[in-house]
Amino acid sequence: MPEDERAVRRRVASHVRRLRRARGFSQERLAELAGNSGKHVGEVERAESNVGLDVLTGIARALSVDPSDLLAPLPRRRRREPPLFLVNGSELEQIERVARSIRAARVNSSDSADD
Repeated sequence: MPEDERAVRRRVASHVRRLRRARGFSQERLAELAGNSGKHVGEVERAESNVGLDVLTGIARALSVDPSDLLAPLPRRRRREPPLFLVNGSELEQIERVARSIRAARVNSSDSADD
C-alpha cells in the first residue's frame, strides 16, 4: 500500500529540520540560502506545506544534500544507550570498599540465618 501524502510530508519535514539543526541554521537562514521565506520553511518543517520540486531542490542545495536525501526513509530510532560515568582512582577505591562491605554484610546475614 503506498504511503499517504501526509506521511511523505512528515518525512521531508523531519529530514529538513534535522539537517537544518545539524548545520546550525535558523529557519530564516535556511530560507535565505534556499531563496524562500522563513514562514514557508517553518510550514515545511511542520509538514503543513505541499513542497514543489523547485522548492525541495532549493532547500536541498542550501543544506548541501541531494534532493532525494529529503525523501529517504527515516532511520529507525534506536534505544538510548545508558550514560557512561568516568570515575577516578579514589572514587573506584571507595566503590570497591562499599562493595566489600555489602558482601561482608550478606555473608554475616546468611551465617546468622543458618543458626
